[in-house]
Amino acid sequence: MKITDIAGGIPLIALALLIGGVFGTVASSQSEQKDYPGLIGAWDSHRVQESYEISIGKTALGKPNPIKLHTEDRSVLQISQHYGDLVGVTGNAEATVFWYQDGAGVIRNVVIPDASSHAVRLEMQTLRNFKTKRINN
Repeated sequence: MKITDIAGGIPLIALALLIGGVFGTVASSQSEQKDYPGLIGAWDSHRVQESYEISIGKTALGKPNPIKLHTEDRSVLQISQHYGDLVGVTGNAEATVFWYQDGAGVIRNVVIPDASSHAVRLEMQTLRNFKTKRINN
């Protein structure tokens, strides 16, 4: 898989939503992931309904269609702010992977499987007392 770099996290998330379709949510531990098994690196927080007015398409005369109200139900996924900046998105029909890089150059992935049947909203979450412990196999 090739990591695609795009300046700015918001355009990259929008691109991922267009390319990958609709995404799943993530729970805080694998055993608690009843709705979305296999999710990694984010936590299912709550659901929101986003609504907005938009004109989609054009009339036969080439003018924009009338503006209509649209709504989307999304699962809010919280991602730890220490992951850093979004630097790429990869994936396939089974999962989408968001790649983050922190200030020290560490790259982390957030895996959202079942990309064809869930809409998500990614939000960065602050944390406290971050520690790393080496685990040898």
